[in-house]
Amino acid sequence: MAVGTKEALNLTNKRDPELTRRRLLKAGTKLFAVKGRDGTSVDEICQASGVNCRMIYHYFGSKDALYMAVLEEVYGRIRELVVKSEPKPPSIAEYIDNLTERYFRFLQANPEFVSILRWENASGAEGIRQLDLDNFRGLYFEEASSVLGEEAGKQVTAEKSLMIILSCCSLCGYYFSNKASLSHVFGTELNDKDFAEQWLTHIKQVLLTYYAD
Repeated sequence: MAVGTKEALNLTNKRDPELTRRRLLKAGTKLFAVKGRDGTSVDEICQASGVNCRMIYHYFGSKDALYMAVLEEVYGRIRELVVKSEPKPPSIAEYIDNLTERYFRFLQANPEFVSILRWENASGAEGIRQLDLDNFRGLYFEEASSVLGEEAGKQVTAEKSLMIILSCCSLCGYYFSNKASLSHVFGTELNDKDFAEQWLTHIKQVLLTYYAD
């Protein structure tokens, strides 16, 4: 007799623990983005992932721990994107351009993260406050301050580096968080691909202008 789909998934999960964990993370990410942490049930995660509910407790301990694992994974991916791999950028302008480009493209490709951030902000960053972001924060800002301060004749303080990075995050994030409502308010389709590219170019110009001051 052929093994049913559910049974086949269970067999696969038993043979590949990492795949099981990835299924749970993927399903959790999608559901948390739509319904928030409190609005998402363990049963919904299990149904969406095709994984036995016991596995949530086996791999993560609880639904809340799974949620925290989702946040940790996302911030790990941002760290990989933002912290440059090159020993030295060709120019400061290119560094700012690349920083903005990578973060914008990340948000564009990961709408779930934008939605989860909305839920987090509504809760006062309840989940994010539990993350250990010291390493992320240090690498993020130390590198930016170092690179932005390399250009001859420039005195770039930590505060100015923060303003550049915060402006990048804010201008990119606000667009993706609010484009649906703003499209209606302004009577313009902001979700249009051409407009997205125009907005990205505008953000880069704003950041470069601020840095040049």
